Amino acid sequence: MALAAVGMVVAACGEADDLAGSNDPATTTTTAPVASSTTTTSGSSGAGPGEACEGETPIWAFGPLGKAQEPPDDCVEPTPEPEPELGTGDVQITLRWESSADLDLHVVEPDGTEIWFMEKGPTATGGQLDVDSNIGCEQEASVENVFWPPGDMPLGSYRVEVVGFQVEGCGGGDYTLTAEVEGESALDEAGTVGEDEVDSFDFEA
Repeated sequence: MALAAVGMVVAACGEADDLAGSNDPATTTTTAPVASSTTTTSGSSGAGPGEACEGETPIWAFGPLGKAQEPPDDCVEPTPEPEPELGTGDVQITLRWESSADLDLHVVEPDGTEIWFMEKGPTATGGQLDVDSNIGCEQEASVENVFWPPGDMPLGSYRVEVVGFQVEGCGGGDYTLTAEVEGESALDEAGTVGEDEVDSFDFEA
């Protein structure tokens, strides 16, 4: 009986030591959680640096501390300037378009004199180009205008040309062209020119 009692005491002490050892920092075993991730690959090649895929917020949208900031210049569409005051008179020819392309208005008056950006006038009959826009595809008002003051209108046939001087990479060459003679419509046209293309129109005054 005495030996059995001693054995029970020794066993109890062993269990106590095991319990104490489990609280010993030197014998503590830590199992780190295993991180998991899911990667979804779309069929597209994705956006490049600084770009955002459709539906995503671009990386430039928020600055420090989450403050909204302006997008870089290459993300902003150019905005046309307000149209300036145009010269008017007995004859007025006006070319308008919406892109930053450099379109040019040429007008050949009845005596053969040509009015254009290199020869703006006034000519001997008073005709002149008073507005020349978007030189070098720099977005301005996208309008050009040739006119003759009251009383100076030469009679005869006029030739009007729309020239796509610089169009590629500048937003396209869609345009509208109007001409008035003493307040009455002589031309009302719409068209498109590409780089170095020319559209020609005639009217009588």
